[in-house]
Amino acid sequence: MPIRDRDDACPGVVDTSPADDGLIARVRLPGGRLGPHQVRELASLARRFGTGSVDLTARANIQLRGLGEADLPAFAEAVAAAGLMPSRSHDRVRNILASPLAGRDPRALLDADPILAAVDEAVCAAPDLTALSGRFLIGIDDGGLPIASARHDLDLVARSANTVALYAAGHDTGWRFAPADAATAIVRAARAFLTARADSGAWHVRELPHGAVAFAAELGGDPGRPGPIPAGAVTHPDARRRDAGPPIGVLRQSDGRYAVGVSVPLGRLTPEHLRALVTTGTEVRITGSRGLVVRDLVDPAGVSAGLAAAGLSADPASPWRGVSACSGLGACRRALADVRAEATRHALGHSRAAALVLDEDLHEDLDEDLSGDAAPASHRRVATHWVGCARACGTPAGATVLVAREDGGYLALRPGAAGPPGAEGSTAPTGPPSRT
Repeated sequence: MPIRDRDDACPGVVDTSPADDGLIARVRLPGGRLGPHQVRELASLARRFGTGSVDLTARANIQLRGLGEADLPAFAEAVAAAGLMPSRSHDRVRNILASPLAGRDPRALLDADPILAAVDEAVCAAPDLTALSGRFLIGIDDGGLPIASARHDLDLVARSANTVALYAAGHDTGWRFAPADAATAIVRAARAFLTARADSGAWHVRELPHGAVAFAAELGGDPGRPGPIPAGAVTHPDARRRDAGPPIGVLRQSDGRYAVGVSVPLGRLTPEHLRALVTTGTEVRITGSRGLVVRDLVDPAGVSAGLAAAGLSADPASPWRGVSACSGLGACRRALADVRAEATRHALGHSRAAALVLDEDLHEDLDEDLSGDAAPASHRRVATHWVGCARACGTPAGATVLVAREDGGYLALRPGAAGPPGAEGSTAPTGPPSRT
């Protein structure tokens, strides 16, 4: 019986999706990269075609909402002219995550940026890979900030400056190759996935009929080799704690310059935020946690102050850190609640009225978070993602999902839970395709 009986409905630039507030377009940004010129163009695109704001996604991409049907040809042309859509045919399959510090991380084993560019180019040059789902995700882990995850379909993991390993859904394939061969390996593995999924309609490696372990073994040709990605790196284990969260604050780069990591309230860049980013005049990288890293700075204090004045905080104790939400009531026809308002109340410590259904331990964690008391910098907040329906769109890795219920309360699901029926990770989707 097929796992998936339809293609995913993730929007792109060419194939947009309808919502209650207009059409949605998603622009893929491999590695979350935006050059100074592209930041300016993005702000212009949002003003000209959308609501003026830009949403960040859990795959380090961007979404523009409120587009009109008549404007779509001009919008697509403008996105391409800005260098944000090098291939119309491969628009939706350019899902490639990398560290926002790639190429600048003192802890990294190699420079991931050339690999990132080569993988993107190779994927776009392979006509058959347009058959991949718009959710198929490739990660590039340079040995610095942890990126590789069992939630990714394929991961390139640095083992040394000269050696890269390939993982499939968190399992070691046994492939080892030079960084220059990484793009070829990704294309070969992606083609193997398309063959392995056959008629199952699987969107992800973890959904394959024979399982991810068998797929990894077949790729490597050694059934005894596959195993999970280790909790720490081959080197620098203390620097790669997987609970360290996204980079926030002033960060020293390997070239002596600085980067500034900021929280973006509910993952939405307002016109004011965009103006502040344009003013920095430098490169921006989006993180997989809907944050931003502004790179290559000489005066990090000045830039940090300017961003903070616009509402983008570089404070690790920011109440917005780890809090995200789907579009919610008024934007999505399936939403049961204004979850963005509820998430805002949660971030500001005013969400006790929500009738949360929690197990005892989780209730204690969230109760501490909802109290509004100032937490020490060492305290690790519970990452929460608030969603208006059981599809749980946009859920980031490691977050507790709070799902709106018809009775006005919320069902809370811990990270790794199976999820409500119809959630993105479910193997038995129900209802019509998700469009928001």
